[in-house]
Amino acid sequence: MICPKGCCARPHGKIAPTHAGGQSQSVTPVRYGSRNGWTLPPTKKQLVVWMYYAYFAVVTLGIYIPLLPSPWNLVSYGVVGGVFFLHLVAYVTTASIDAAHPNVRANNYSSPLPTIHRSQREFIFKDEYCTVCQAEVGPKAKHCWACNKCVIDFDHHCMWLNTCIARRNYWFFFAMVVSGVILLLLVVIIALFVFIEHYINPAMLRTAPQFQNVKSSAWFLFLPLAAVEVNAVSLLVLGGLIVLLGLNSLVRMTYLLGFHIYLLCKNISTYDYILREREAERDAEAALKEPSRCGRI
Repeated sequence: MICPKGCCARPHGKIAPTHAGGQSQSVTPVRYGSRNGWTLPPTKKQLVVWMYYAYFAVVTLGIYIPLLPSPWNLVSYGVVGGVFFLHLVAYVTTASIDAAHPNVRANNYSSPLPTIHRSQREFIFKDEYCTVCQAEVGPKAKHCWACNKCVIDFDHHCMWLNTCIARRNYWFFFAMVVSGVILLLLVVIIALFVFIEHYINPAMLRTAPQFQNVKSSAWFLFLPLAAVEVNAVSLLVLGGLIVLLGLNSLVRMTYLLGFHIYLLCKNISTYDYILREREAERDAEAALKEPSRCGRI
């Protein structure tokens, strides 16, 4: 039986002709496509995110909120703890969803996929068929070279999550960014409050029973279940570090949130935005070269 679309005749592991001779160049399969953000190995930025999250959670929930006077400590546990949980769920969901085209997912990543040189990437699609993924992917698909697979409605590849952001996980990603901005704002506010109250009114932070019959210079971490006595310097160093890291992350996340709100208002993706910027740069360069050509004439 002859395949009506000619799919059966397409060579696997090959790319389209790269020279006038019309011969296809074979490509050695070297790695599997990335299924989602948990595909090993993790990126360095992904590890940094995990360490940031763990540090913010331990210091905020385990050290600073227990120092707040009642009932603010209970309120903070509920609000901040809830936002920590929502942000974690949004992150895990975004990273876990496979953004690949359904036909690519149907292959179940059962065999290594070919990779090609950057200069040959324009030849991988032929009649809406990706010769790398070896699947029909349609006109809206884009091949992500970091994940080595085709995705639908590609937005961008996020190195912080080690996965593609596209149609299937974009709104989870957006929820992660929103919850991240709120979480960082709360973390910074609590850390600044403890830092300032330590100098202005330290008694407000010493209402726990463990502070009775101890020196005024003594402070406790991980109240009330596993109190660890430390000096004021250790407490302030933790606070200063979390404020600096928190403010830096807050500025970046707020910018990212504003950027994606702008993209949603324009009804474009990050990839569309980048393509438009590149086209504008090429037009600007062409406009600068045009007068010099006229001058020569």
